Amino acid sequence: MRNNPAIHILRWALAVPAGIMLWYAANHSIGAAFGIIHGIERVEDFWEAPDMAGVPIIGTYIIFITRTISAASFVGAIIYLVPSYRKQVAIITASVVCVATAGLLGFLLFEAATSDPGLSPDGWYKHILDMLSIMFGATAGAWLARRSQRRRIKAS
Repeated sequence: MRNNPAIHILRWALAVPAGIMLWYAANHSIGAAFGIIHGIERVEDFWEAPDMAGVPIIGTYIIFITRTISAASFVGAIIYLVPSYRKQVAIITASVVCVATAGLLGFLLFEAATSDPGLSPDGWYKHILDMLSIMFGATAGAWLARRSQRRRIKAS
């Protein structure tokens, strides 16, 4: 039963959507918390603006915390739901998220550079901060989930 490929495919088919839902839930709940703290209109204007919308310090930590926790939640959920080969799952999931993030950033920056040559440094900073935060979150989430699972397995 342990090496049944149908079970592995089913686990992955359940883990990826669950991770995406957790990513969305983390983004939404953290965004709502920042909205309560800093004002809903100010945070909504920040997210809708192509640049930092005049709040570089607040915007930096909003992006960093939101993206890091969301990416860590996504990767952690996948690692928890795909119980076989945890180390390999952690490495693969974090790598795929990092490569997809870098590819998406490259595409967005290419599109922004070709369509809007007046993109401000704040806009570039916001996109690069998004990418680095997601990569950090995916790596930290993989490491923490893998470490947590290893402890739980040793305890049982």
